[in-house]
Amino acid sequence: MNASPKHLIPFALLALSAAAAQATTPTHLYELNNSYADSLGGPALTSFGGTLGASSYSFAANQGLAVDNAVAQDVYTIDTSFVFDSTGGYRRIVDFKAGASDTGLYNLSSALNFYNGWSGPNGAFADGQQVRVTLSRDAAGTFSGYVNGVLQLSFNDAGGLAKFSTANSTARFFIDDNAVGGEASAGSVDYIAIYSTALSAQEIATLAPAVPEPESYALMLAGLAGVLAMARRRKRG
Repeated sequence: MNASPKHLIPFALLALSAAAAQATTPTHLYELNNSYADSLGGPALTSFGGTLGASSYSFAANQGLAVDNAVAQDVYTIDTSFVFDSTGGYRRIVDFKAGASDTGLYNLSSALNFYNGWSGPNGAFADGQQVRVTLSRDAAGTFSGYVNGVLQLSFNDAGGLAKFSTANSTARFFIDDNAVGGEASAGSVDYIAIYSTALSAQEIATLAPAVPEPESYALMLAGLAGVLAMARRRKRG
């Protein structure tokens, strides 16, 4: 017996919903679409210079963003998509110590680097190239850093270097601890998503974009149209 289009629609809609859903839900989501607000109702970002646009935030060297009371001190996942204009030398990505230390996550001459001591392979970054960086720290103290879903570095953070150790658990992005900003790059960021758990390597590898792009919606709608067209052909046959 051939299935009718009417009978296939619920399954197509279910597939559409599943494709759009993430493996897990962020606790805080900063879409940076003309607003520094958390789309999920948490604390807003603070900007240190830079320009907020319709779909991203642009920053000069040593400008960037910060947020208090959004990231758990020791167990978290942070997912963000950004561009650095320059990837030569150290370029700060995340500061865990609110400007009190060089300790943090960097691009180091095209490699993901946690200063001081751990670095991934070269070639993860390039000037003007959009990248997605995801970092997590689990309850056992394992810190892991990914670029575009691929693991770049991992270590046992027994010393708490990747803990957000200030009273407000302040997280800073793209801002160097040195006011001169010698270890920072200009660039732009599309979104920052914060999770209250340490996502697994598998979850990170398959993590859906925190802010679905128009192309993603178009592909999903095209898939739905294809299902319905196939059902009509089967009915005629």
